[in-house]
Amino acid sequence: MREPPSSIDELIPRLRARASDPERRTDVRKSELTATLGTLDLGGLLSMGRSIGAGLRNVVAANQAGRVDPAGHALAQDIGRAMSTPAPSVLPAPATEATVADAERALGVGLPTSLRRVYTEVADGGFGPGEGILPLAMVVSAWRELSGPDGPLPRGRTWPAALVPVVERDPGYDCVEASTGRVVAWDPEALSERSTEDRFRRSFSEAAPSVEAWLGAWVESKTQAEQMQELMARSMGGAAQVRMAREARANIAKMSPEERAKMGLPEVGWERVVWGGLGLEDEEGGGPG
Repeated sequence: MREPPSSIDELIPRLRARASDPERRTDVRKSELTATLGTLDLGGLLSMGRSIGAGLRNVVAANQAGRVDPAGHALAQDIGRAMSTPAPSVLPAPATEATVADAERALGVGLPTSLRRVYTEVADGGFGPGEGILPLAMVVSAWRELSGPDGPLPRGRTWPAALVPVVERDPGYDCVEASTGRVVAWDPEALSERSTEDRFRRSFSEAAPSVEAWLGAWVESKTQAEQMQELMARSMGGAAQVRMAREARANIAKMSPEERAKMGLPEVGWERVVWGGLGLEDEEGGGPG
């Protein structure tokens, strides 16, 4: 892994390079189903829920009658496909200076220079940690919700005025503190309607000292899919096979001759039966020690 970029001038081209790759543009790629749900308003979500519910009821009724409901089966297949198929990823164009200025007026704060450059020189969101940096219009929308009287905060608590939500998490947000450029993670999972001011304050924690440090670490990180591939490679590698074979031999060695016989293993030479074929026999011919 390369060293993280040390300046915003070095960071920008590396962000552009990663953002140009749909497979690595974000840590997590939305499924077609998630992307569709994200475009629906409350009415659309309710309508979709009713449609799915009706389809499931038809499937249950058909099963009870001993038959197959073709429409319900097709619906289930469509939902499964939409859940497992990554949604198309389109990188927005860079934000214009006018777009940034409009967002700053709506937020009542100026964006740190580094974040402004990310928006105007890379893209108006759609890349970065998690499911990606929010477009500026969505940043303003999220900030208004958090700051409004009906926001998701505990009763009597106020959203910090200079804290700009830029990446949606589940739950919470990664935010940029406009006055300092720090990146602050907000995790509301342990909060309730009656959480104290102290508990609310502790729901915020520093994620990075600056936008440069935050995105510099991300640009050299691996996506969740890449991490899973590496994990699978390690778990199926030679060292893992040796470890599992040793564990199997140790467990079988604890069995009685009768228990080994039930497994089809001879009493003499059962070690080689278990270990043989992997090419890892020891010099004594009894398998690994």
